[in-house]
Amino acid sequence: MGALDSASGPDTSRATSPGGDINGDGDKIRPRTFPYFRYLPYGTEEQSAREESLNALLKHLYIAVSAGDFAPGAVHWTREIRGWLSLKFDLPRHTRVKLVYLYYELALAPGLDPIVAERFASMFMVLTK
Repeated sequence: MGALDSASGPDTSRATSPGGDINGDGDKIRPRTFPYFRYLPYGTEEQSAREESLNALLKHLYIAVSAGDFAPGAVHWTREIRGWLSLKFDLPRHTRVKLVYLYYELALAPGLDPIVAERFASMFMVLTK
């Protein structure tokens, strides 16, 4: 897996579809996500500001889970993180991995309301696809 990461870079993926640049090997490379910020008619916040927002959401999620406040606390912050992801921001890989483990454990935690557990399982699926 590490060889694949270093070969294509963190923000690119190998593609066989039309478009994209061609690297020295003759493979087409396209951005991992659409470059939304380049085509917006206005300026956007810097990457550091987006990461600060994400860290604030993660901090509140941590506090809710540590306190055992799954509904409405952790469910609320899960919804906020999902909203952050829907803005097409890239989640750092190490953060995504930690969240996948967290939501897996939360989805299978005994004694949780089934609706709450389903929300955590849904977030697990979003993070793993």
